[in-house]
Amino acid sequence: MAERLTDDVAPVGGEVAPVSVVIAAYNAAPTLGAALSSALGQVPRPAQVIVVDDGSQDGTARVAAAFPEVLVVRQRNQGPSAARNAGIRESSQPWVAFLDADDVWLPGKLARQLAALGEHPHAVLLAGDWVRELPEGPGGAVVGPALDQPVLSRVVGYRDVLVLNRFQTSTVLVRAEVLGRVGGFDPALDGAEDWDLWLRCARHGTVIKLDAPLAVYRDEPGGYSKDLGRLYTRMLTMLGRERRGGVLPAAAFAQVLTWHYLRFAVAFALAGQPAGARTVLTDLRAAGLARHVPAATARYLAPFLGGRAVRRLRIPAR
Repeated sequence: MAERLTDDVAPVGGEVAPVSVVIAAYNAAPTLGAALSSALGQVPRPAQVIVVDDGSQDGTARVAAAFPEVLVVRQRNQGPSAARNAGIRESSQPWVAFLDADDVWLPGKLARQLAALGEHPHAVLLAGDWVRELPEGPGGAVVGPALDQPVLSRVVGYRDVLVLNRFQTSTVLVRAEVLGRVGGFDPALDGAEDWDLWLRCARHGTVIKLDAPLAVYRDEPGGYSKDLGRLYTRMLTMLGRERRGGVLPAAAFAQVLTWHYLRFAVAFALAGQPAGARTVLTDLRAAGLARHVPAATARYLAPFLGGRAVRRLRIPAR
């Protein structure tokens, strides 16, 4: 049972964004303060910030309690999906934004997304790019993209989201109403839970991608998404559900599914796990997808690997 530790206090003074920020935190004392400061420092400021302490055994709760305007919820350790869902249940605003406790938002993150809503009023989800290091300006101040510079925002279709998880959780802003319809994150899919949720949201309306960095993503080597075996299993479960949903024609879905088998075979090989790569290829043949390999390679795998090579070599793509 979740335990409410503090009451949320509405921000006073200045413009307020109709956004509830949900931060799932587990043993996050070293990084949580920076995450909270980056959320509360947004202009406009979010109307509500919620920290869900997912059974932490360090000073996470104390760090959160040092911010009197933050609602802190404590629960036994249940994983990131359950923690985020607990935050969603406490949210009171029409929009929900997610921020991982070890990430930070760049200045102007919310302002850019709210501005994009003016261009795409029917959007159900907006996300953006991210960086891995804090960009610093004069005097060491953290800076985001210049707010007076236009940022391209574009529609991302369901198939685009199915082909690749294009969104980092800390950049996502989503309608609370849609979260209620789709049921939030699925704890059974931890490791692919974010991708699964974006797919289910994409069935309910327009998804928008902003071509600008919105957050700093701090990679955790021991995180759920770094376990290839776990992620592969979760992905197959998720894609099986999407296949039964029938959003794409069967042949088109089979090609996308083949691509995912192929990319995991490559991932296992690059990680020095040849047995895992062989298992994936065996599974691909058992699923009756071998005939889709040439088309999936040409349409998805080859461009993907080419793009990775360009980025690694730091050669500007044309």
